[in-house]
Amino acid sequence: MLYLGLDVHSKWTTVVGFDPESGETVRLDRVSNEPEAMGAALGALAGPLVGVLEAGTNSWAIYRQLEPLFERLVVAHPADLWDRRQDRQAKTDRRDALRMAQKLYRGEITPLYVPDARTQDLRCLVRSKVRASRWVTKLTNEIGSLLRSWGYVGRRSLLSKSGLNDVARAQLPARSARILALWLQMLSTAQAIEDELEQAVAEEARAEPECALLQTVPGVGPFTALLLRAEIGEIGRFSGPKALAKYAGLVPKVHQSGETCRYGPLAPWGNRWLRYALVLWANRIAASRRDTRLRRFYWRRSLAGNKSNPAKIATARKAIQVIYHLLRRGEAWQESLTQEERAGQVA
Repeated sequence: MLYLGLDVHSKWTTVVGFDPESGETVRLDRVSNEPEAMGAALGALAGPLVGVLEAGTNSWAIYRQLEPLFERLVVAHPADLWDRRQDRQAKTDRRDALRMAQKLYRGEITPLYVPDARTQDLRCLVRSKVRASRWVTKLTNEIGSLLRSWGYVGRRSLLSKSGLNDVARAQLPARSARILALWLQMLSTAQAIEDELEQAVAEEARAEPECALLQTVPGVGPFTALLLRAEIGEIGRFSGPKALAKYAGLVPKVHQSGETCRYGPLAPWGNRWLRYALVLWANRIAASRRDTRLRRFYWRRSLAGNKSNPAKIATARKAIQVIYHLLRRGEAWQESLTQEERAGQVA
């Protein structure tokens, strides 16, 4: 059996490995990532093959391309592979590939979840929708900043029809007027992109059974439901709500020494897109006037600590429990539950 480490770049891959029984070593330098070249190079090796590659921009595509050639192929998080505080040697493709193969052989690698093509496509859609909305916000801020620099104080939102009419009537010097026209042109394009992506999100949400379940929860619309479905993937890969909360980056840092344990701010790791959706959802719950269990939970936490932001994070963690149990059981949200049912969801 050959244990192979694959150091993947955008155009080529360096493969280094070894057979622990015979001591045979293998090295393939800069194999093209084209399917034919990669298939020919790895197909010529005496199997069975066991391999590992580092998570990166094209790791899912490379994984799906190579997975049929391997008895077992895994994708590893960079944190499982490298420790910059201890690794003092110069990094090279060959050395990195060999290190990955050795760690795989010793069982020191926890495989990452590899989304299927459908899930990856949905992730691309919802993440692009978030980026498009941020572009609209950034361009709006640029226009407002330019107008304020010439003394214009708008009383209407720049995204409203009346606000845009006020902007069109602004009298600016030649260069500033041209820059304003360019910003407005870019804003119009960004808004058109945002609208198209929003429609696509709504269409995909209608096609996903999980989204129908999630939208039964107060405050969850098509975008939030589709983002949750895409970023979570298969709910069965999580052992429980705590594992899902950790994946979402909604667990605090823990500082422990002996019997002393202190909890700090949120840990910097986790799925930032999933955390974004959950915190946004918690904000909607806090601002809502609809009386729900999640809203009551938020106000209990807010009043107890007299702080709104920690209460919103706590509400987002509580929402994780709702999501986990809904998707695991395949049951819609019910505002009124029996005592037994309430034990599994939000008290």
